[in-house]
Amino acid sequence: MTKILISHPIHPVTIQRLGLRLANFILNESDVLSFPEELFYRNCSDEEIVYIPNISLKQTPDEDNDPSLDILHRALTVFQPDVLIVGNNAVPKMAIAAWRKAVGYSKNLLIIRRGVDTRAIDKEAARQYKVTVDNLPGINSPYVAQHISRYLQLYRTEPKRKLAIIGTGNIGKNIALDGIAWGLDVHLLSPSLQDPRKRQITLWQRGIPSQKVICAQNCDRVFENATYIAISVPWENSDGTHNIDIIDEHHIRSLAPNARIVSASVPRIFSEKALALMNEWVQQEKIFLRIDTSKRRAQEVKKNYPYIDAAHDVAFAAPECQQELDNAMLQKAREFQATSVWDKVLVG
Repeated sequence: MTKILISHPIHPVTIQRLGLRLANFILNESDVLSFPEELFYRNCSDEEIVYIPNISLKQTPDEDNDPSLDILHRALTVFQPDVLIVGNNAVPKMAIAAWRKAVGYSKNLLIIRRGVDTRAIDKEAARQYKVTVDNLPGINSPYVAQHISRYLQLYRTEPKRKLAIIGTGNIGKNIALDGIAWGLDVHLLSPSLQDPRKRQITLWQRGIPSQKVICAQNCDRVFENATYIAISVPWENSDGTHNIDIIDEHHIRSLAPNARIVSASVPRIFSEKALALMNEWVQQEKIFLRIDTSKRRAQEVKKNYPYIDAAHDVAFAAPECQQELDNAMLQKAREFQATSVWDKVLVG
């Protein structure tokens, strides 16, 4: 039997389809009255699911004093799932260590990020305690791209205005195609496009016509005189380094007048000076800025830079996107358990 703990809100259609019902217990009778949060439960012959959305909903930026982490710790040790499904809620070492200790060291364990960014999961602790970490790349990308294009207002632009796209993965490529369709001067910045020998094939693989775009060599070039700026870079690079402070104050000052910036990246890609300047310019209506990020990071931005429009998880709030993510996470959870069972058969 697969035991799945879902700690992040899922779509109501998924809740209904899974047959999850409000409960006041997990399994252990001693915890019937003491478990502190509303939970939903379903148990059938091959799958047992506990759903506690408030683990994510109640998380705060201050992880040292975050009560939701205690709820996660308790749920992992009482329910002892095979699979933990998270959104952007944190999974710290203390929770991973307690989970592994509770279930023992012979079982395969999996954390699935219901999305792409795994920065809130302590991956070093996961490696230490032999817990697999996985995510769902590509599913929400078209929806995030639509969100960015809509807030950039590309449909209202004049032809030949400069569109700067920082990050040309699954999100950036869709925005590039939107910019080309609207007749914009499209400039791309991405590590994968820095090598001229590989640039043509990389663009071709992503479906971007190379003759319709310009590949910038650095942030200075891509930001210079840009009217529209779309940002979708990961926090963590493939080599383990972080994209911290890659956009500074002078990049913002080099933009065209009345520029529009929409970012789906972690706010820390901007330096503190850049955020302070943009906060001032937003107040003065010199610039438009929208950052869509995790709830905790959005709260931090709002606290320190009150004029910046910082939303959380709006970019992939479309019902279709939510249901696709739910379907993908459940499929991955079930496939993992099937693999785990087969591994045990082979070992035996």
